[in-house]
Amino acid sequence: MKPLQLGLSLIPVAVIVIGLIGWVVTLRGNIDSALDSIEQLRAEYGPAIESIRDRELDTEMADKVSDVVTRQAVVENEMRQIMADHEGFADVLRQLGEAGLITERRQYGDYGQ
Repeated sequence: MKPLQLGLSLIPVAVIVIGLIGWVVTLRGNIDSALDSIEQLRAEYGPAIESIRDRELDTEMADKVSDVVTRQAVVENEMRQIMADHEGFADVLRQLGEAGLITERRQYGDYGQ
C-alpha cells in the first residue's frame, strides 16, 4: 500500500475517533450538569421530602397502633364473653350439685376476684 493511500484510509478513522471523543466529552458534561441539578434540588427540596417521609412514617405507625388497640379490644371482649360463659356454667354446675344430680368437685367461677 502506498503512503498516500494509507494516509487517505486513516482520515475516516481519525474523523470517527475525534467525533467519538467529542461525543464522550459532551455526554460527560451533560451528566455533570444533571448531577449538579440533582444536588440543587436535594438542597432545595430535601427537607420537604424528609418531612413528607416522616409524616408517612407517623401515619403508618398510627395505623399500626390503631390496629393493635382494636385487636386488644376484640380480645378483651372475647375474654369477657368466655369468662361470663364460665360463670354461667359454674352456676349450672352448682345448681346440679345442690340438686344431687352430679358430684362436681372442681371450682368454677370467681374470675373477677
